Amino acid sequence: MVSYLCKVAGVSRSGYYNYFSISSQEQRKQKNNQDEIVKEIILKALRFRNRKKGARQIKMTLVGHFQVVYNLKRIR
Repeated sequence: MVSYLCKVAGVSRSGYYNYFSISSQEQRKQKNNQDEIVKEIILKALRFRNRKKGARQIKMTLVGHFQVVYNLKRIR
């Protein structure tokens, strides 16, 4: 049954089982937690001085006031 569903979805069986392994689930949780922390920092920079800001200005605010460096793609 699993092999049929994997074939329909276009996923290998090893990839299916790897996705549901304990270690990969923990890695996804850690990544999500890290992303939430980054999101809060970026939102704090966005709300700094209550002005509208684009990605470049948020990047400059992060570097200048929070001493944090993120790529523009990550900010967007």
